[in-house]
Amino acid sequence: ISMESKVLIKTAKTNLDRLKDNALLIGFFKDKQQLSQELKYLDGKLGSLISSYLKNNKFEAEKGELKNIFTNKDVKNVVLLGLGEEGKYNLDVLSLSVADASKRLRESGIETFSIYFDSFSNSKFKSEEIAEKIALSCLIGLYKFTKFKTKNNNNKSIRQVTILAEKSFEKELNYANVVAEAVSKTRDIVNTPPNIATPEYIANYAKDIAKKNGLKCSVFDEKQIEKLKMGCFIGVAQGSVNKPRFVVLEYHGAGKSKKPVAIVGKGITFDSGGLNLKPYPYILNMKDDKGGATAAINIVEACSKLKLNVNVVAITPLCENMIDAASYRPDDVLTAYNGVTVEIKNTDAEGRLVLADALAYACEMKPEAVIDIATLTGASMIVLGYIGTPFISTDEKLSEKIKNASKKSLEKVWELPLWQEYEDSIKSDVADIKNISEEGDAGVIIGATFLKNFVNDIPWVHIDIGTTVWSKVDKGILTKGATGATVRLMMEMLRDWK
Repeated sequence: ISMESKVLIKTAKTNLDRLKDNALLIGFFKDKQQLSQELKYLDGKLGSLISSYLKNNKFEAEKGELKNIFTNKDVKNVVLLGLGEEGKYNLDVLSLSVADASKRLRESGIETFSIYFDSFSNSKFKSEEIAEKIALSCLIGLYKFTKFKTKNNNNKSIRQVTILAEKSFEKELNYANVVAEAVSKTRDIVNTPPNIATPEYIANYAKDIAKKNGLKCSVFDEKQIEKLKMGCFIGVAQGSVNKPRFVVLEYHGAGKSKKPVAIVGKGITFDSGGLNLKPYPYILNMKDDKGGATAAINIVEACSKLKLNVNVVAITPLCENMIDAASYRPDDVLTAYNGVTVEIKNTDAEGRLVLADALAYACEMKPEAVIDIATLTGASMIVLGYIGTPFISTDEKLSEKIKNASKKSLEKVWELPLWQEYEDSIKSDVADIKNISEEGDAGVIIGATFLKNFVNDIPWVHIDIGTTVWSKVDKGILTKGATGATVRLMMEMLRDWK
């Protein structure tokens, strides 16, 4: 796991007069800059440094504004963090502000700091919610990926964050630690280059997780996949020297009689586009095409660590989409695991092919719901950009679960329709269906329309993380590179699964 995920986060009673730390982070609203009784006491001890700073209008408390007062006393730095107007304050503002402040404190060379909890709390939100979000924002925001840097001059890191509060928030901190670790591990593997993170590497990673957590893990190799008659999956995989693996990782937290939730994750460890080769620069970062599979595996581990009352199965088809004399071709017709025949119109629409077989396999387990997570389309960028993730569902109750989890987890999603009219676009002249439409319109929806042929009547959600799997900016909880998309969303949904 990346070094930064080893940040220790804890709570301690709010004794500001006895506090010794490198820094104290205090939140201020723009329209409310007076000091609480405890802060007045601390201010007095510091020779009115805080109050005079506020009086001289050097600090406006604009959202994200950060001012550092060097005291050289027991608390060496008092850091004022602007939260903007109180009326506009929400958990998004909290998360962004705390994560950014944590990063900036790290850059200044500070290794430990404390957070004055009361200054971030607000009557609109439960204190438990605030504590959980503060912890998650620090832990996820401080992520760094340095595994392949041999000359890492910037090895600054935060060792410990202390939330000063009257409650211990044990449950919330435990949840934050487990979920942040799952996000970090997902980012680590997605960031790992494709010459290392091969299908076998990720299959071994899943086996290792199973061993450590007492979970059931089945791994099928290329011969077994062929024997299962997963024609679409094998078709995509056959052009690579790195052979495919099909992983089924199971956690049973709710007893044998309860149907599982199946999470199917697309696991293309590198996507060249195949014979329809991706041009530059679209071929760059195609190591991120395993984002769905990696998230699914880590979600199952997190469920087991939190002992959630739910049965969850991760199903991940892992392979590369490469160019070779043996590669599948446009015009080929492949037969999926459920017998549906697919005409290939573009070898770069391979994600839906590996998912087709995995979804059909998942449905045989008779799950309560099937959720697939996939870096499926570039069209996801056009729909919502880097801010949100489009999803499509065949079941209203499941949609509601996703939307509620989105609000709680702060991972933004938006539902798109699955109208019947789209089905005409993927009708084939020679097979049952084709893998893309000729027009290229409504890319996200066409992808889902194709996948619907493999899920029967089981409640199903398709989540297209084609854009949100990756970040180009260092902002808030985001760090340049992999984001760990859907881990927080799924964990929020599964912790309340009924």
